[in-house]
Amino acid sequence: MSSAPSDLQLARSASTLDPEVFSSLLRTPRERAARAKLLPIISTDPLFAMTSRSRPFNNHAQNLLHALALCKRLLTLRDIHNWTREEFLEAVYLQNDMIPFQLHEGAFTVVIEAQGTDAQRDYWIPKCHSYEVVGCYAQTELAHGSNVQGLETVAHYDPTTKEFEIYSPRIESTKWWVGGMGICANHALVQAILEVPSGRKGPHLFMIPLRSPTTHLPLPGIKVGDIGPKAYGGFCFMDNGYLHLSSVRIPLENMLQRHAQVTPDGTYIPAKHDKLSYGSMVYLRAGIPSSMGWCLARAVTIAIRYCTNRRQFAHPGQEEQQVINYASTKMRLYPLLARAYAYIFAGRELRSIYYRMLDALTNRGDVTLLPEVHVLSSALKVKSSWDCTPGSEEARKSMGGHGYSHLAGVDTIFAAQAPAQTYEGDNYVISQQVARALVKSVLLLKQRPDAKLPESFSYIRLAVDGKRIARNNHLHFLHARAVSILITLAEAVVANPQMSWTDHSWASARLAAAHADVFVVSKLPETPLSSLHTLSTLVAALPELLEAGVIMTPQAVKALRKAQEDAVDALSLGDVIRLTDAFEFHDWELPGVVGASDGRVYERMLEMALEWDVSLGKHGEELRRRALEISNHSKQGKSAKL
Repeated sequence: MSSAPSDLQLARSASTLDPEVFSSLLRTPRERAARAKLLPIISTDPLFAMTSRSRPFNNHAQNLLHALALCKRLLTLRDIHNWTREEFLEAVYLQNDMIPFQLHEGAFTVVIEAQGTDAQRDYWIPKCHSYEVVGCYAQTELAHGSNVQGLETVAHYDPTTKEFEIYSPRIESTKWWVGGMGICANHALVQAILEVPSGRKGPHLFMIPLRSPTTHLPLPGIKVGDIGPKAYGGFCFMDNGYLHLSSVRIPLENMLQRHAQVTPDGTYIPAKHDKLSYGSMVYLRAGIPSSMGWCLARAVTIAIRYCTNRRQFAHPGQEEQQVINYASTKMRLYPLLARAYAYIFAGRELRSIYYRMLDALTNRGDVTLLPEVHVLSSALKVKSSWDCTPGSEEARKSMGGHGYSHLAGVDTIFAAQAPAQTYEGDNYVISQQVARALVKSVLLLKQRPDAKLPESFSYIRLAVDGKRIARNNHLHFLHARAVSILITLAEAVVANPQMSWTDHSWASARLAAAHADVFVVSKLPETPLSSLHTLSTLVAALPELLEAGVIMTPQAVKALRKAQEDAVDALSLGDVIRLTDAFEFHDWELPGVVGASDGRVYERMLEMALEWDVSLGKHGEELRRRALEISNHSKQGKSAKL
């Protein structure tokens, strides 16, 4: 291996930018301390080191066996190193791929903590933390996903036995896509329609044992298993499962009853507020924007580092150019880097609001922040998944032919991001919820101009008070764009009351995206990338800015594009490298081999190719024999038989 510094190392050394300044903005001190403790352990553990090497050659069963081994190893390391609860969760989320018990932590335990009574929490949470109980969250059904009210699984209460009978009325009622259910989980929190003597009361949560604690085989009345491989080879270490229930009986105390209750005689006591049970359910959705940002951060870090080392074509008498210096490469990758930063920052702000809401909801029954968190989490989930998923694919394409190789690693990041556009609510469906809330607010303002609005809704006062947009304020441009879309949609809703929200779903998606852009740009801290992200957002929104009357001339369009290009050109390559360093990614966290921090790309590619070369492995002889059969075909002549 050459001892000369790589192009990546040379570019890094040319910058005086201090990555520490930005690292402290991207992660909390506790997160950074946990990572500093965990990464040296996990990255050098042989089992975790093998993950990316074995993945492309494994079948579905082999991937799940490896995933279960990873889960077990994490528990063992937790015990060996006495990790705190917080450190253990950080270790779980450090994995590049979702693993079977990840949703046990992120969608099962957190819901028990938020919706279980004190007695239920005291009973179940210790079992969850010890992993005696391994759970999953079962909501989606074969025939119903985003429409929770349309779920068909029934929980019928029998006062004579003080039990619920849980059943799936038909094939279409089978729970589907449930992460962790396919193989790992032995319990499930099941969303089912509560049925008591006085009638049906909508969806509620029920704790259902799935598998025997001694054999792990399904319990009576339970049909449960794995649904198989997913698109693009994504989520290959997650055992998404199905569940069909046939007259499964559970005790009354297995219904989570912090907010709504059923008494032993079957009397239903509703929650004080019909949205109380919803607060904890947006936990996963609230985490998606920052997750999308970090996924894009990994993809763009790999691409920028690779393109810094990659050289192609030369001016006469000069050495070949670094691909990163092509205008077409910079104009793709630098805005993507800014986008990653923006969604990480916005995601952190959203999570902060979420935790304030959850504390108020759980401890005081205060639902004040819930509507805003619901709208923000939905809008940001929509926009972050729509921006960051294709962003990772663009990063891969910027790497040229080698980007298509598994050695580049970006393909696995894209595969992990892609389903975010449809899980936790299909983007076009939950956009309608965002639009409905914003339209309701603007109609309220027309009746009561002094009505109080959530902070993130405040800009829509422009729709009724006619304030002029400051022409030098880019955030105000985005306000005007969102308000323009909102007014048009509100007028359509008022003019056509017979139309359903699905008829407005296209316009709703545009409004949700515009609302998210306002929040993201408004929460940008001062970094070398902030202006670039704002300008890139405006350029992408040019048609709607024209419709809103914010941009009205060809010269203004050209000026905006020129401002974005100037913002890209103002970033030196060294500073860009340092801004990727600020993510503090360990090489182990970057899939593939071309994004390592030392820039040794080609040596690692050849080394890995030799390790992966199937012609040198156990199948080599058989592969050569079959290849010879092809090249010798003509020599066999008429003796060859079908």
